[in-house]
Amino acid sequence: MRKIINLIIVLSILFLSGCAVTPETIRDIRELPQDHASFLDPGRTYLPDAEQQELDTRYNTRYFSPWHRDKPVQPLSQVVRPFLRFEKYPGYGENRRKRDAAWIKKLLDSAGLDDYPNAGFAAITTDNTDLRALPTHKPVFSYSNGYPFDRLQESLIAANTPLFISHMTADRSWFLVETPYAHGWIKSRDVAFTDPDFTKKWENGRYTVVIRDKTPFYDNRNHFLFRAPLGSIFPLLEETGGTLHVLVASPDLNRQAVIGTASLSKESAALKPVKMTGTNLIRTANELINETYGWGGLYENRDCSAMIKDFFAPFGLWLSRHSSDQAKKDGVFIDLRGFSPEEKEKMIIQQGIPYLTLLWIKGHIMLYIGVHRGHPLVFHNFWGARTTGFLGRSERIIVGHAAVTTLQPGREQGRVMPPAGDYLHKIAGMTLLVDPAELQKDREAPDNGKRVRIKAPLPHSPD
Repeated sequence: MRKIINLIIVLSILFLSGCAVTPETIRDIRELPQDHASFLDPGRTYLPDAEQQELDTRYNTRYFSPWHRDKPVQPLSQVVRPFLRFEKYPGYGENRRKRDAAWIKKLLDSAGLDDYPNAGFAAITTDNTDLRALPTHKPVFSYSNGYPFDRLQESLIAANTPLFISHMTADRSWFLVETPYAHGWIKSRDVAFTDPDFTKKWENGRYTVVIRDKTPFYDNRNHFLFRAPLGSIFPLLEETGGTLHVLVASPDLNRQAVIGTASLSKESAALKPVKMTGTNLIRTANELINETYGWGGLYENRDCSAMIKDFFAPFGLWLSRHSSDQAKKDGVFIDLRGFSPEEKEKMIIQQGIPYLTLLWIKGHIMLYIGVHRGHPLVFHNFWGARTTGFLGRSERIIVGHAAVTTLQPGREQGRVMPPAGDYLHKIAGMTLLVDPAELQKDREAPDNGKRVRIKAPLPHSPD
């Protein structure tokens, strides 16, 4: 009997170890080119200059909008809502134990919302900082093993981003802010106040954009300031040869923003907007390929919607921060719910514009980049694919970085669970970011994109 038990234990261990999947075992990532030069024509212009300039003007208007208001956009009901939600469902903490609702109540008391709004100041971030749903750096997970999905993490806010401060906690350690694309709480130590003279000099109409991710910034005394993410915007002071001299903001002893300068090579930054050529699209997308997944911008990484947003920023195309808004508000939304997987593929291929079309499922957004062997390819930053594990238990193939895949990543494992783990089944809509009529003359038929050669056959769609 003991020998039988030991045999069962050994077999179980072998089975479980065989189910342990690393990112490299996903065939899409292993066999599809993870270089956007394989999908784009370097010499082609993907968006007419006139339309791009118009879109860029709209981008700048939205970006600086926090400085052009004298009262908060968010009503008290919206500010209080997160406190009430998490008080009802406080979730789990960093120690994987259930949180007490009293913890949330304490945060609410410290926020002092009885006199909301108690501020109304223009400001600017002085470092990369986390935007939080509540005034705390402590996490809330839906499950004890819910890492990395901290439900309090709203977004990363890049250094030198315009803000409107609507409220301060009683101890002034946290500010409730409205950014160009999201609202929430940030640490006051990462903020400096701006006055009209500052904002006038800063909003000068000539801007540069960071094109190399995490570019280090130094002031004119060579003191390190911060690392700017791809897509960060800075006012242009002057251009000399291969160098762009830009304005940067830092705090004085009174937390007042003061203007300094920094110098950037044209390998790290460019005049905004960057012309949407194949060469520039390749360079920008390849800056983001393989980037570590970061829910809500945790650890200064990107989630799916942040990557899409930052990808388009250099080209002057404004996108919202969250995936549902990107899909439904930032372009022409085509509802794909109720269609079969085969019908969805057909519509994506027929109507989708490579590198200018988003594919959306609830909670996830992807960039459509073209067609291979009759099936759409996407570029996205994702945590992993759902699978069925030992004894039917729900598991996940962890990817955890940005990659080019089909709409069925991990399908070859034979354990992906449609519709729970299959993007093709779950797709709810596609979004055209520009007017297709403007691009019709440049469309490539019939594949809507450059064909690529793959070392081995990809998994077939269910048909």
